[in-house]
Amino acid sequence: MIIEITQTLIGVLLLYAGAELLVRSSVALSQKLRVTPLLIGVIVIGLGTSSPELVVSIEATLIGSGEIAVGNIVGSNISNLALILGIAALFHPIRGQKELLRREVPVMIAISLLMTFLLWDGVLSRFNGVMLLAGLFIYLWLTIRSSITPVIAENEVGFHGFSTPVVIIGSLIGLGTLVLGAHLMISGATGIARAFQIPEGVIGLSMVAVGTSLPELATAIVATLRKQGELILGALVGSNILNMLLVLGVTGIVRPVYLVDIMVDDLVLMSALAVLMIPVIRTGYVVSRLEGFMLLVIYCGYLGWLFMR
Repeated sequence: MIIEITQTLIGVLLLYAGAELLVRSSVALSQKLRVTPLLIGVIVIGLGTSSPELVVSIEATLIGSGEIAVGNIVGSNISNLALILGIAALFHPIRGQKELLRREVPVMIAISLLMTFLLWDGVLSRFNGVMLLAGLFIYLWLTIRSSITPVIAENEVGFHGFSTPVVIIGSLIGLGTLVLGAHLMISGATGIARAFQIPEGVIGLSMVAVGTSLPELATAIVATLRKQGELILGALVGSNILNMLLVLGVTGIVRPVYLVDIMVDDLVLMSALAVLMIPVIRTGYVVSRLEGFMLLVIYCGYLGWLFMR
């Protein structure tokens, strides 16, 4: 048991370190390509912070723990909008943008509802995976096309003082660290689940989901303290969109997943939180401390129900 716990903790630390390096390098690269801050949040940081979920889900699927993979995505999306956004808003009210509410949030809601529909029968098939990946390419193309700008200010989140080759190498090292961290974490989490006879789906929805959401939490706190609300809201919404389209798409193609412990209730809560973002962000285009506290209450209630069911 000590070995499994140690593996899990080391895996979480490596996931965080790898994602942090990947995010910083990606931001620097995006600045060199001259794209808008919203695109950095939605695509670059969203993709960077979704990397742990991608690696963990593929690893879990390959070793036959497909429910951990799907539970990881559902749990991470719930964690992003309730736990991560709630904590960030408690640090400082987060200011959003009309553009995010008009475009990215509706896309997140639509994909959440689609994912709920696809998994309603308890199966993530290869055809489902192909559909989700096709949606990913369409989303990326439309988002990038509408976000190119001739000038962008340097952002201290990235390594803007380094050359392009150094930034690319940093991204590759970050990705390699993610792979190692994911391998250790999934091995440890699976061992713990078997030792305590906890269903793998529950482990994926809670422990693994929170672990792979640590990059989002770190990015959220830093961005909030720097009063970069556009960056963190874009990152969380983008991460949820990419989790569903990219991570679940690849997972379904690698191997069909049959769900036992992940319930329709989990999928409904994920979709409900996505819809809740409309009134939360639209109230003055600010996520207040009170709204952040309410989101945290929702997440704590969900965790309590998850381990009692």
